[in-house]
Amino acid sequence: MDLRTHAGVRRVTFVLWAFVFWTLLGLFFAGQDYILGDGHVSWPLALEWAMPRWYIWGLLAPLIVATDRWIGRGRSIGLRLALQVPLGVAWTLVAITLQLISRPPIGLAWPLSVWRFEIERFNWDLLIYAVIAGIAIARDYAQQARGHEREAHRLQLESVALQRHLAESRLQSLRSQLQPHFLFNALNTMSALTETDPKTARRLIEQLGQLLRVSLHHAVTPLMTLAEELTFLDDYLAIESVRFEGRITVSVRADDDTLDAMVPGFLLQPLVENAIRHGVAPRLSGGHIAVTAVRDGALLRLRVQDDGLGLRHDWATRRDAGVGLRNTAARLEQLYPGGHRFQVTPGASSNGVDVLLELPWQASRRAVVAGG
Repeated sequence: MDLRTHAGVRRVTFVLWAFVFWTLLGLFFAGQDYILGDGHVSWPLALEWAMPRWYIWGLLAPLIVATDRWIGRGRSIGLRLALQVPLGVAWTLVAITLQLISRPPIGLAWPLSVWRFEIERFNWDLLIYAVIAGIAIARDYAQQARGHEREAHRLQLESVALQRHLAESRLQSLRSQLQPHFLFNALNTMSALTETDPKTARRLIEQLGQLLRVSLHHAVTPLMTLAEELTFLDDYLAIESVRFEGRITVSVRADDDTLDAMVPGFLLQPLVENAIRHGVAPRLSGGHIAVTAVRDGALLRLRVQDDGLGLRHDWATRRDAGVGLRNTAARLEQLYPGGHRFQVTPGASSNGVDVLLELPWQASRRAVVAGG
């Protein structure tokens, strides 16, 4: 069924239901006249009195509704109601006049006094008009309210979609700032080895290529498993170990049940790089960096600790944090607003730096399926 046919069927159905409605009203009031007539009013006569009035109002009702909607467009409810007074008088006179004209065709005598006929019916028919107009106004405002609700819902959905798009764009922007930062250091290392140790330089280029493939693979997804993140970190450390020639050691300890946890991609590398660059690398003796991951109930706790130079006594994250720390804090706020912890404090005995991250526990889909 096409749209035109469907609309035609709806119109026919509406007309039939309207005919049934006004017929039932006419029968109701005809029955009232018949009963109250105490035998002096026959059933056919009661029908002749009642049915024309209600059929005429049934024919006028769509015109009344259309007129009310036309005058009500863009006007306040007070003015709209005030305009109903002259309209009510006019439509009532039209209805009574049509009732008068319909009398001869149905076999009723012309009244002796037209004015008396009009006056006797005016109050009752004006009340009928008021009911029709009141229903039309209420229905119109109900439709407007539903329209406003649908529009508000649509705008809300668009707002949510826009916020999600902005958040994803923000995350992608933050991530893209970290990758060139790492690439700059890696390429510097390879450039230094190109002439002195070409074999090692070629191996590092291959590792860097693998690192970039993994990075591009996860570029469109904000989360990856901790196991994938640690693999990425291992590839990064393989390059950095050549650069610092064994002066820096890194240990990674992750409990088995944390490896399937979902974490923001490219999360640990900038923290480890920050510990190397600002913590242990400036020391001639180098130092050690420890990366740990444990589960604590509904939280995943990640830690990056070093025994390097530590923090100044007046160090503040907002003022002194570098690109890696600032972007990590911003990404976590985007992904877990108010539901995470990111803390940078001095290490044990004020040696080094302790970076603590607590994220909501989120198992990968693979782990959920495996766990039943």
